[in-house]
Amino acid sequence: MHRTLKLSIVAGIAVVLSGCASVGTPVGLEAGQTVAVVNSLSWDNPLTGKRDGVRTSWPVENGKVAVEPFALAQLKQCDAGACAWGVMRARRSAPTLVYTPAGVDLSFVLDVDVARSQELHSGLVNMSVTIPKDVAVLSSSQQLRPALHLKYGKVEQVELDYGVRYQVCVQRYDAAGKVIDRCEIPYI
Repeated sequence: MHRTLKLSIVAGIAVVLSGCASVGTPVGLEAGQTVAVVNSLSWDNPLTGKRDGVRTSWPVENGKVAVEPFALAQLKQCDAGACAWGVMRARRSAPTLVYTPAGVDLSFVLDVDVARSQELHSGLVNMSVTIPKDVAVLSSSQQLRPALHLKYGKVEQVELDYGVRYQVCVQRYDAAGKVIDRCEIPYI
């Protein structure tokens, strides 16, 4: 009985130690460094014609990044003098990532839906936008599933329907919280 108890204790200690060994610094990072996923969804503002959108930065915590529902946006496309409008709803899933020596392997789902009417209900945010029935409407539904190898500080870009652009990058921070790699994604 004592032998069984000793073997159980030894096995338990081995499990705890192996768990501690896997908690260390991820591959390619120095002690104290952290990583954030920077991304942007942008489009041409239908009223001003200038680039509009949102840029966010999400810290990687325990190997995970939060889901991101983007705010609703109006889009416009004109051909031969006639214009059509649409409301875009977009959402990026929680990406899965694996650290590599020079960056991360990142995979996620980006859902983009353009229609006459959209609603967004997320936490404390509730939005609804509708294009009037007498206005020509844009319609599109895209689901992208990119699997990207991102080097720290290098921006990857995906072009979508109606001039919508998605950009993503990963950057490291040192132990003091200062940026090591700059993601050249503009603030909008």
